[in-house]
Amino acid sequence: MMKSTRRHSVWHWLLFAGALLLFFRLGPVHAEQADEEAEEAEEGPKSSDILEVMAWCKGVPDALDWGQVLRLAKTECRFDAGDDDLLRIGCSREGLASALQGARVVLEVTREQSLVCANGLVFLVSVALAYMRDALTPGEVSRLQVLLWQSLQDNFMLDASVWPVKTHDVLHMFDRLPAPLNFEPLGRPQGSETRDMVTLVVPRCPAALSEALQTRFPGLRAVVGIDEAGRLPSGWTAFKGGREQPTGSSLNAMLEAVETPMALVVTGAALPETVEDLERLVRALGQRRLLAAAGPLVGEDKVYSDFCYQLKLRHYHLGFDPVYEHSVIFDETSASSIRGSWFHEDGTEQKDGPCKLCDTLPPTFLARTEGLRSVGFNPALDGEWAILDFSLRATRTPLVEVLPGPRSVDRDRPPGRRYAGAGFALCPFVAVNEVDSLAGPHLYGRSDVPFTGVSAASAWFGEEATALGLAAAGSPEVEMLRPSKQSRLFMQANHLKEYTGPDGVKRHFGCNLEVTNCPVPDWVYRGWAVPPCCKETMRHLLFYIDAVFREIGVRYIVTDGVLLGSYKFGGMLDWDADVDLHIHNDDFHLLEEKVQHRARQDGHFLRKHANNESWLLQANDHNYLLIELNKRQEYWDPDRVWQIPIQGRLFPAMENSHLNLSSWYGLSFFKHRLRHVPEWEEEHRPMYCSTPYHFNCVDETQVKSGIDCRQAGIC
Repeated sequence: MMKSTRRHSVWHWLLFAGALLLFFRLGPVHAEQADEEAEEAEEGPKSSDILEVMAWCKGVPDALDWGQVLRLAKTECRFDAGDDDLLRIGCSREGLASALQGARVVLEVTREQSLVCANGLVFLVSVALAYMRDALTPGEVSRLQVLLWQSLQDNFMLDASVWPVKTHDVLHMFDRLPAPLNFEPLGRPQGSETRDMVTLVVPRCPAALSEALQTRFPGLRAVVGIDEAGRLPSGWTAFKGGREQPTGSSLNAMLEAVETPMALVVTGAALPETVEDLERLVRALGQRRLLAAAGPLVGEDKVYSDFCYQLKLRHYHLGFDPVYEHSVIFDETSASSIRGSWFHEDGTEQKDGPCKLCDTLPPTFLARTEGLRSVGFNPALDGEWAILDFSLRATRTPLVEVLPGPRSVDRDRPPGRRYAGAGFALCPFVAVNEVDSLAGPHLYGRSDVPFTGVSAASAWFGEEATALGLAAAGSPEVEMLRPSKQSRLFMQANHLKEYTGPDGVKRHFGCNLEVTNCPVPDWVYRGWAVPPCCKETMRHLLFYIDAVFREIGVRYIVTDGVLLGSYKFGGMLDWDADVDLHIHNDDFHLLEEKVQHRARQDGHFLRKHANNESWLLQANDHNYLLIELNKRQEYWDPDRVWQIPIQGRLFPAMENSHLNLSSWYGLSFFKHRLRHVPEWEEEHRPMYCSTPYHFNCVDETQVKSGIDCRQAGIC
């Protein structure tokens, strides 16, 4: 460890940071605002500005002073001075004490707001977990591990920044720390009752729902959100203001008051029909290493909805797949696949039937309390948006030890993948229905579209909160609780642009030709794919300018990334931020004389680059996706161009273009390379995407093409 002569730590600000809690702030919104401010210059943001705002967190609005954290990281900690078996960072005694205090502030703050500075959080939490775990409770360690993984998924150029921690360090440490969730069997102690195992957690509890809870589950403890204070049953705890704040924030606060090992979370009007149905969920959760279990909902119209899907996440798109991979069986002797009408299973009503494992949860479910606290809810999200966000994070975060099974194969797992995500069980033998007069539509409950042609999920994207039903809806007076606002907050928080529900309806949340594009540094510097809306904008501009050039008589060829994409797979690269065209020298003057006026007439924007050797075509004057029209010294013969395919059309290119690609990108240009990796990390720790395993990444772990077939052993 480093020695320090400092007599006091300047991290004293952490002691009062808890007083700076700002409610309902969502990180990606602020990061987006910072990006837009950084793009005010004509040529877009400078690299140094981007690093200061997004990587160093300079001036980022947050509940912590990250500038102070960074200064302390550089003075009290040093790279390659720590425990090689766990973390390469080493810190002084003062630095470790301050990191511990900072981690505790993070735990307090994140119950009520999302922190913006992912890089700073990765540093603080990784140091605290590596060296100060003994000073934390098991619950705090578990929650910090979850926060650390989520911050790693949101980091911005961490490896290239001045923070003394790298993505490899965090992945390495994750594999050596105990699993965040230790799923011990939840067997019922001798003589205990359901009330000793389960607490009802209901963030919005109107009178009719309160009556139903008391009737169906008499004697159970409950933590409920109510609007009017009144006499409560014994064992009930009231939280006021549930309709004025997001469900996620309410649940985080309520769970701190739960003392039982399980919690029945109710975010709408659906309830298990009887205590016996709740008992079945208790047994399912206690016998298997699951985070949560639930039953399907049968509505007033007798429609069966099980809310069980595999989440399909890839390149800003979220979809729902009803095909499941695993199931839970409690009676192995009955698990034969050859059965039919001639077979009769005795005593099925008294037995616990099978469950299937899902990535999603219904609005009412039974869960392990420790797991709910560890994963936590996004404090800015409301209703079923909060539940969907919780499901997405819980199933994609390494939480649970993977136990060897009878058919398991010991294989090398990639770094950071020692543990698996949490599992949710959907058990059809548990009856669930909705309280009369309180039922409302659901976000992803149904895969059919009614005869009206209007999706049942439409209300979750609309303007009226009251359309969600009395038990699920927040106050219509709170702007951020409007479903339309919540849908955008969910998409921003998870870096998504397209949502396709189980009903097949696709909804877009990205940019278009009339508005500002997605901030380019936010994805291109991370090694992420181009957002679909941005790629569509560049495709439109390429097709548009090709038509204009043909009409006016401007000769050109495609070059650089778009040429490489044509050779790779006949399209634009998934990670290229612009399109480069080489204009013939004899025609370059036509850009100023004719093309710029034509572009303005057609509603686009063409501007001259400061170097006077290029023009930049944009969809509009504040959309920074570019078609670069360049004048270069390299000679090409317009009478000998090749025609190459790009997005279904043919475009002119220099003859023998592969020779140019080899000169520009090396002889291995068919191998994907998304960003520079330092030479000393390249051989043993290649990181082609700065947020490892994020679904927006384009890298070798997800895109299989480009790998040397000899190394793969097939040639």
